[in-house]
Amino acid sequence: MAITDSLHQIGVEFYMLRSEEPEFHRNIYFKRFIGPDGSQVNMVMDPGTKLDLSRVIAAANHLFGGLQNIDVIFVSHQDPDLTSNLDALLSAAPRALLLASIDAWRLIHMYGLPDNRFKAIEDFRTDTLKIKKTGHLIKFVPAYYCHFRGAMMVYDFESRVLFTGDFMGGTDTRKGPGIYATEESWAGIALFHSIYMPTNSVVRATIDRIGMLDPFPEVIAPQHGDVIKGDLVYDFLGRLMELDVGLDLLEKKKPEKETLAIAVNEFLEKLRASHPDIFNIVFEKLKEPGKFTTPFYIPGDTVVDVKVDVEDALRYLWDVLETRITDPSSRLSAQKMLVTTLKQYNIKIPFKVEDIVEKPEEGGSIIIDSFE
Repeated sequence: MAITDSLHQIGVEFYMLRSEEPEFHRNIYFKRFIGPDGSQVNMVMDPGTKLDLSRVIAAANHLFGGLQNIDVIFVSHQDPDLTSNLDALLSAAPRALLLASIDAWRLIHMYGLPDNRFKAIEDFRTDTLKIKKTGHLIKFVPAYYCHFRGAMMVYDFESRVLFTGDFMGGTDTRKGPGIYATEESWAGIALFHSIYMPTNSVVRATIDRIGMLDPFPEVIAPQHGDVIKGDLVYDFLGRLMELDVGLDLLEKKKPEKETLAIAVNEFLEKLRASHPDIFNIVFEKLKEPGKFTTPFYIPGDTVVDVKVDVEDALRYLWDVLETRITDPSSRLSAQKMLVTTLKQYNIKIPFKVEDIVEKPEEGGSIIIDSFE
């Protein structure tokens, strides 16, 4: 596929390159600031992982004339899904300056990046900067604790695109091709924030900062999921104001459906990492597309909703482990993993689970307590 087929223009000289995974996308953004005299400053936002490097190079060649012409690299936070390309990009772009919060830099610099290539956003005298060469304005907007202490967003006044990093990101719940959010995107946004944002109070504080932007953004460009524009910008921000996330969910002492969805997704990710073959068996049974009676709604790669009572859903999940995993050792490992994860979220199995005993070569040990 030609790189021009993968680049999507979402604003004035503002482009998005989406990773090729079918579900949980990474979005890499490019901005060309072009002055009245034809002068140009080139910016890359959250440049992705080693998996994305060849496509980032192709995009930079097409938009900028090569990596060497990158002037600014902005990273919203420190996660490796957006920072692991930094060494390669800084090496190829000798004049590029890396911009991030000082909190993010404390971790990013562990890639061995040189101090003289970095500028802390907090060190600027104002959060609104003028690009001298072209006259354009950009503004840095904090997204503290969403989901990282030093998370930052950047607003391009020319295109009225706000790049938000993980904030407003989502898993893939929209059906069909395209990059723009629809109503179907909300489930993935809600799930993503429920898992990764610590409390609703920091979400509200970030939304308040967005609301103070003048003019108000026309486009929200997150690092994961769909690009949000039009009435959905106001609509989704309004819904997030009222969404329980992270600790808000955990502090509710009863095992509600939202909390169970988070716990089951975490269990499935652990199972995928430790027993990928078993994960495939379990996940396909849980998903079973087209079956109305499936307790879990899984339109993409994650559980978005629980369609039945929590007790019935847990019974079904336990039954899948019991009946679909034929190897006793693997079944035992998966059951332990599930119970441990449920305990972390204060979810008790609402039926009797007999003590499960593991018998290694030198004796045995009880690894799962009884639940009632």
